[in-house]
Amino acid sequence: MKDRLLGRVIADRYRLESRLGVGGMGAVYRARHLLIDRVVAIKILQPERRGEEHFRAWFLREARAVNRINHANIVDINDFGETEDGLAYLVMELLVGEALSNVIMRGPMDLAISADILEQVTAALARAHDLGVVHRDIKPDNIYLINRGGRRNFVKLLDFGLARLSRDGRLAAKGAVFGTPEYMSPEQARGEDATPLSDLYSLGIIFFEMCTGRLPFSARDRDDFIESHKKVVPPPPDKYVPDLDPRATRMIVALLEKDQSRRYRDAHHLLEELKALQRRVGPVSTWDVPPQDRPGPILSPLVARAINEVSQWALKASIFGRMVARAYPNGGSPKKVAESLDDIWRLAAATTRLDGELQAEAKRNEDLERRGRDFRAGVGRRIEDLSREQSRLNREIAAANQDLERLREEYERAGEELTKARSTIASVDKGRDEMTDELRHAYEMAGAAAARRQARAEAVAKVEAKIRKWQDECDRIEEQLVEFRRQLDRQSATVEDDLESGRNRLAAKVGERDGYSEALDAAANYLTEHFQDRPECRTLMEELYELNQATTLNASRPASEVSEK
Repeated sequence: MKDRLLGRVIADRYRLESRLGVGGMGAVYRARHLLIDRVVAIKILQPERRGEEHFRAWFLREARAVNRINHANIVDINDFGETEDGLAYLVMELLVGEALSNVIMRGPMDLAISADILEQVTAALARAHDLGVVHRDIKPDNIYLINRGGRRNFVKLLDFGLARLSRDGRLAAKGAVFGTPEYMSPEQARGEDATPLSDLYSLGIIFFEMCTGRLPFSARDRDDFIESHKKVVPPPPDKYVPDLDPRATRMIVALLEKDQSRRYRDAHHLLEELKALQRRVGPVSTWDVPPQDRPGPILSPLVARAINEVSQWALKASIFGRMVARAYPNGGSPKKVAESLDDIWRLAAATTRLDGELQAEAKRNEDLERRGRDFRAGVGRRIEDLSREQSRLNREIAAANQDLERLREEYERAGEELTKARSTIASVDKGRDEMTDELRHAYEMAGAAAARRQARAEAVAKVEAKIRKWQDECDRIEEQLVEFRRQLDRQSATVEDDLESGRNRLAAKVGERDGYSEALDAAANYLTEHFQDRPECRTLMEELYELNQATTLNASRPASEVSEK
């Protein structure tokens, strides 16, 4: 059945050219930005779901989540909104490559390549988690590999449609299960809220699959997978790949712990381990020879199209003027004929002016989007640096607390030994004046216990002081993170308001231009009907027909092709 959305123009600027795929929530189309001739991908919420408010909220929240993160390894979302008839849409960069799931289907992957891909995914997740965004559906289908600037296996993380912003309330009933069963964390399988560590568990499943070519659990259906994640201890990956690097095996086992507290502390912690693994297994060649750049058109696509259209209307006006001269050689053409000819010249000039305004407005919006992305990227990198340091300090604090617990236990044991030695001294020394061996031994035991107790007390004080210092530093970092996140929210809101105003102005100008086009067509149609049966104008009508055919052909081609003619 033909897709009725194909050919439709969304938001007055994106024409849907072909359908690329269909998912549970929406369909993805290849589209073209008509004003700047950019090819993009547009995800549109399936029309039958437009009335389901929670799906619409999830769908549009993907745009807010991704725009807030702004990371090189996360797909860019450039625009989003709703059409007048309620279709929610996201405008994304068009990716050319393949999903990681396709690569995994070919069998176990080289460990160096796997580590390189996972390092990029983890870096993207670290940024997302730092900004309070949990993906909740990490799986190979959502990890897309492209060639970016000659670099192979450049990762783009997709589909934040199920993402949860930590400051947002739940959009579904408590206990609802979300995610893909094969890659779902135990806590998600139990219907609990997903956390950043849930995303890491899903990465552990993917890492296992990349190394072994199979999933850690064998299950017949969705329910079996869910039960396996909740209860079944996965086999170590070296059961299937005996020569797998031991460090990779330990990482996978840690990622697949049922208890979240036994996994890596956070994505920054995992990222450090992945970098260490990369140093251990050696580098992977990720670069191709970059293609030779082909010189582009001198004119921008929009200017090229505008010049082309205006020149065509000028030619049409010239042809109609010659028709007037042939049909009315002594002048005296009907008033409406003269007015229609004047209208074509006037409207063609007005269209030229408006096309320039359209390009300027589109350029302003693009510049605003770029400045917004640059700002978010800069703040995001600062947040990432601070969060990485905070992660390190928290791990230092956790290790110090373990030492502190051990030292306190040793302090208590030394105290017990001291009490016991003093009790022995009191019982032996009672009524005796001489120093016996037993009494001497008791005094030695008491002295040693007292020394150990004092040493442990001093060690406890030092460790507590380090913990306080590290905790104060963590608190200071957290204050900075809160302020940076506020800046990010404020700037994002400002940019979005400015972009919305720009889009509205753009839409108004597009509507005005459409009005000019309709008036031009009306004037041309009137003159065509007026002269088409006049024999003296037959050859000119043939010229007009050929020009109209060329105009139709050019209108169906991308502006970038028109500009190269």
